[in-house]
Amino acid sequence: MVRACLGLSTRQLAHYLGVSMGFVTHLEAGRKPLPGALLPRLLLLARLLPPPLGTGLPLPELPPPHDPLLPLPAPERLAPPLPDAPAPPEPETLRRRLRDQRLRLLTLSQHLAAEQARMAGLARRHHGLALLRAALPPPEAAEAAHYARWLARLSDDLTRDDPTPAVRAAALHLLAARVAGLRAEVAALAV
Repeated sequence: MVRACLGLSTRQLAHYLGVSMGFVTHLEAGRKPLPGALLPRLLLLARLLPPPLGTGLPLPELPPPHDPLLPLPAPERLAPPLPDAPAPPEPETLRRRLRDQRLRLLTLSQHLAAEQARMAGLARRHHGLALLRAALPPPEAAEAAHYARWLARLSDDLTRDDPTPAVRAAALHLLAARVAGLRAEVAALAV
């Protein structure tokens, strides 16, 4: 629960606790008991959980990810063709276009859902790092130094994994717009 709420990987939590990643996995699955020596470090993190479990801030609300299997919108009524408009495309040409655009829509929708899930994970990590930075460090000097080194490492990991958040957000918005445009085109072609 602590790891998920703070956006920590198994490796990152293991590094902080001073144990192996396998040991953290066993702890989370309930296959191993928590040693008393790890309790102070884990309690420091548990206090940052959102209420009612801790005293931390609630997790940020994120929009639900895109569902690639959403039904298509109803097509808008097309205006009658103008008298001097070119002839409409052949039905076979329209069927091929519809098939190709449905495939592109499915592919881009799956990509959008994956990117939104990745963005949600990064948002949780940013939120968790902000909570960890705002928390009071342990009172013992050695523990406080360990905590500070761990926070610096978390920050470096996040910077490496999300070097340009604004660019990532803009790319996600463009991808969502492309999916919306494809959905409208497929709906219109399906008539």
